[in-house]
Amino acid sequence: MGLFLILFTDAFGSPNFGACPKVLMFDGLEIHKQNNEAMAQYWGQRIGIDGFFANNVMSDWDTSVGHDENSAVYQDLKQFQQLYSRYGVTDNFIKVALYTVHDWRDPAAQSRVVENFRQAAHLARYAGLKGLALDLEAYKSTWNEDNAIPGKAERVYLLGRRIGGAILSEFPDATIIVLPEILEYTCPPFNEKVCQAYALSSRFWDGLIQAHFKQLMIASEHSYNSSRPDQIADYLAKIYRENLTANGIDPESAPIALGIWPLGKNYRDKSARSTPSQFEERLRLAFQVKSPYVWIYGHGSAWEKDGPYGKGDVDPHFEEYVQVLHRVKETCADSAKN
Repeated sequence: MGLFLILFTDAFGSPNFGACPKVLMFDGLEIHKQNNEAMAQYWGQRIGIDGFFANNVMSDWDTSVGHDENSAVYQDLKQFQQLYSRYGVTDNFIKVALYTVHDWRDPAAQSRVVENFRQAAHLARYAGLKGLALDLEAYKSTWNEDNAIPGKAERVYLLGRRIGGAILSEFPDATIIVLPEILEYTCPPFNEKVCQAYALSSRFWDGLIQAHFKQLMIASEHSYNSSRPDQIADYLAKIYRENLTANGIDPESAPIALGIWPLGKNYRDKSARSTPSQFEERLRLAFQVKSPYVWIYGHGSAWEKDGPYGKGDVDPHFEEYVQVLHRVKETCADSAKN
């Protein structure tokens, strides 16, 4: 899972994120199987989602989508964006994760990754998406310190910088989403195993944001189960403030997008992790944070019966969770009018 940001400015140059955040979904959608009107209507109207972190487009760093705008991947993603937008699912992102082992010793491997991100940015811009979501979760020992790789920290930084530059060159107006909140993974409060897994992730972040993207956001996973996600946002803003300032970025322009995880204990068990009332209170508090987005971790197909990531029925109280989502959005919209 990962990080993102979206930024608008008012007449004085300060961020203006709008009165109500939009709701994004991480997981749930399988773009190659659900690129049809029935599913667009389901997610946009039935559930009330405003956008997705889209899996299986550029699945990982080693996936190339090419530059051919007449290719199937370009045409299919453009069709998806146009179709889903008609049902209100407008704010979509290509999600890229670290599922494969990256060879930090091989300069050619770095160049291929940079080119793959350049292609993904081209694809996102062509298809009309908002941008990219970079999931930097520590798979495959990517961020571990390693004495067997001379200068690994510098290699990590330079690759982040090259990736940022490649994205910016193809999609200057892109919204960049990065998750999880990697700068928080320090000892204490985390144990040494966690800290080592994320040891060099901050170097990648420092390199990446040298691109000074027009739109940048930090997505929180630590708010998944919190009864006070708004306090998580305040805490993370303090953690990131010094780093953003040192990198020449106004901390106020990089808001926190809070993630909530109400359904799906595992990929076979779609049952609730919180009650509908708890979900409503957490979502309501998340909506009060000044940010363009709140997001829901769908954990496979927890929000769909017999979905592409998990067969079987949804939670017995599923309809209550759907109504919570609609109610919180409608309440915010009504308040914004007054």
